[in-house]
Amino acid sequence: MVDDEEHVTALKLPPNVVHAPPGKSLQSMMKAGEIQAGFTGPAGVGRAGPPIGGWDKANAAAAAADTYPELIANVEQAEADWFRRSGIYPIHGLIVVKDEHIKSHPWLARSLMDAFVAAKKPYLDDLKRGRGDSPEDKRYRNFLSLMSDPLPYGMKANRPSIEALTAYSLQQKLIPSRPQLDRVFVGIDP
Repeated sequence: MVDDEEHVTALKLPPNVVHAPPGKSLQSMMKAGEIQAGFTGPAGVGRAGPPIGGWDKANAAAAAADTYPELIANVEQAEADWFRRSGIYPIHGLIVVKDEHIKSHPWLARSLMDAFVAAKKPYLDDLKRGRGDSPEDKRYRNFLSLMSDPLPYGMKANRPSIEALTAYSLQQKLIPSRPQLDRVFVGIDP
């Protein structure tokens, strides 16, 4: 279920995606018991109301006041166990560059990778020194015992996650066919 407009206008959502009724948000539906589970944060039950300008700040206090039980007990341990079994680790984000730019500037992909690796290094050093108190900092610090970099870059480190994402996207009819990964991703690693 979704309660806002689609941000990727070319995406045609599959028929199993249901929009919340007008005037309702995922948060209000969760609170009323109309839905039993949802993601927290700005894309889920953590947002009260439609995503209009400033909604994330205006509704932060109201959203924070509502707490919901975790669907998975001891989620950090469950994440670590899942990673050990599957090699799948949630991808934090992607950098997209048009093919035409990569073809015109063959050095661009490597330069971007090197720049992002260099920019991430001070953050990783801080995590390893125990610095940072945000929930994300603590989560990534816990993953240091499993991997030297809890925000891995490149195809080698992320292939199991990308293959799982592809399989689940096909299964949920979010994509029409399995893409050839070497045609979608530039095969560089840090």
